[in-house]
Amino acid sequence: MTKTLVASLLVVTALATGCQTQPNIQKMQDENEQLQTELDQARAKIVSLKNQEQALQSQIDELTRVMSVLDTEKTVRVQESSELRGQVRRFVQKEIDELKDFMVQSDLLDYVGGELVQRSQVDREPLLMVDMDNPMPADGTITGISAHFVKPGTFTVQVMRPVEDQVVVIWQSQVLQATEAGVSRVNLPVSVGVEQGDYIGYFFQEAGTVSFDEGTGNARYYDDPVTLGQSLKIRSLKGAKEKRAYSVGVYGLLN
Repeated sequence: MTKTLVASLLVVTALATGCQTQPNIQKMQDENEQLQTELDQARAKIVSLKNQEQALQSQIDELTRVMSVLDTEKTVRVQESSELRGQVRRFVQKEIDELKDFMVQSDLLDYVGGELVQRSQVDREPLLMVDMDNPMPADGTITGISAHFVKPGTFTVQVMRPVEDQVVVIWQSQVLQATEAGVSRVNLPVSVGVEQGDYIGYFFQEAGTVSFDEGTGNARYYDDPVTLGQSLKIRSLKGAKEKRAYSVGVYGLLN
């Protein structure tokens, strides 16, 4: 009886286990099929994305090629334009230089400054001279300096614009060279525009370069050089009572 009971129990257990295993296997098969479907969809999407990537890369390559062509064309146009502008500038500058030389030689330029004569006194120190006796009578362009030089020397020229009770340096030349004594003209490297009422300043870097007289003019002086953009109070300029007149001035074309 006992053996028969045990055998019966084993049969029942086996049947129960078999009934439970069958649904589990079916569930696993269903899940595998679902995963396979999702994997196939993912692979298809990857293939689609790769195709889109290749198409986009082709578009990028084409745009890069077009940009390269445009850059080349632009470079050529800029180079041609620069060369043309350079040729025009050189031509215009040559014409201006020839016209200026003609007007200088023909004494047709306007002159603003003191009489170019030998005077009785010279400065003992380098200084800045502001010719307040000869402001610009009109707008125009100055192209050079004339002076009766006592000796060779170096100097700079400044355009000073009056603003209320002071003058402001709005332009300054490079260092210019007077190579000989006597009346001489020194051309500016570039012409400079002036307005009516502007004053001209001269900084003589060596003492005694240009002579002066007292009592006949209104030139003021300052012991130190001033720089472009710097302003000076008019009352800080010396020589109001001395009434100096220097043998120096500018020439150019005034309206």
